[in-house]
Formats: sequence, C-alpha cells, structure tokens
Amino acid sequence: MNQKHDTEVDKILQQAVVDSLDNSIEHLDAHTLSRLNQARHRALAHAEKPRLFNSQWLKAATFAVLLVTVINGWMFFSTPAMQHMNTDDFELIVANEDFELMQDLDFVAWMIEQEHAS
Repeated sequence: MNQKHDTEVDKILQQAVVDSLDNSIEHLDAHTLSRLNQARHRALAHAEKPRLFNSQWLKAATFAVLLVTVINGWMFFSTPAMQHMNTDDFELIVANEDFELMQDLDFVAWMIEQEHAS
C-alpha cells in the first residue's frame, strides 16, 4: 500500500515538473529560443552521422582479426619442432653415385660376414 502511494506521489511530482518546465519555456526570449533550436539541430545532425566505432562492420572486422590471430597462434605453437636429421645419411640418399657406393659397401660387408660365417 505504501509503495503504491509512493508511485502516485512520484507521478504527481513528475507531472508538476513537466508542467513547470513547459510553462517556463513559453516565457523565454527569442535569442534563447534560437540558441536552443540551433543546439537541437546540431544534436540531430550529429546523431544521424554513421559512427565508425559504433558500426557492426568494425565489430565484425575486429572479431575476424582476433579469430585469425588465435588460429594462427594455435597452429604455430601446436606444430612439433622439426627433428634434426642426420645430414650424412640425407646426403648419401640424395646423391645417386653415393647411393650406389653405399649399396656396394653393403654388398662388401655382406660378403665379409659370409666369409666369417663359413
């Protein structure tokens, strides 16, 4: 009951303030009314301009850049470090003549093992 009474008092007070402000605006001089009108037009013109920082495109672009950064960081840090290769073996495999030499050495080693075995 008390809360309902407070709400009614608030409405009456609000209406009194609105009426008082409406009455006071009727007694303003022409210069003040002109300045208020100019300020109103400036505020409306400023409100109509599209703002870059409030646009949805800026928010979408920021999200896209953040997403790409996170994905790139995740891919970069999740790849295992490259294992060190034995360059001697790699060079032997790449060079054809060295590869043939390795086959000949393997054959010679096999022959030596066969001689020791018999």
